[in-house]
Amino acid sequence: MVFLFLAFDESAKIHENIGDFTENFVDASEYLFYPWVLSYSLFVFILTLIYTKFFLKMPKKVFFSFMLSAIIFLTGAIGFDMLGGYEADLNNENTLTYCIYYTIEESLEMFGVIYLIAILLGLLEGVEIKVLSD
Repeated sequence: MVFLFLAFDESAKIHENIGDFTENFVDASEYLFYPWVLSYSLFVFILTLIYTKFFLKMPKKVFFSFMLSAIIFLTGAIGFDMLGGYEADLNNENTLTYCIYYTIEESLEMFGVIYLIAILLGLLEGVEIKVLSD
């Protein structure tokens, strides 16, 4: 459900609307040039609290793989977006540095999702899936 929301958010630009709202409460400059990162960081924290028991019941290898995929994704989505925001605030979004940050951000997001899919497919390996028929 989280990734479905993130896919919808990417096309509907929900995070930008949330950022516009958040600007009313924080100074949207430097690393918080894109203030949506505050709201989504809180969202990540709440999800972490909700799913802690679920994650801790996983086998350690699966748990650490899930955490690594989340770290990769969030480093791009939040970390490099903050770096890009800092650059955009200082020099605007038309610089080579901003383009590099943006490219790394998007790449890390994609690599995080690809790694998660690989983990999930690995867990399905050897599992027989039956399709019901008439």
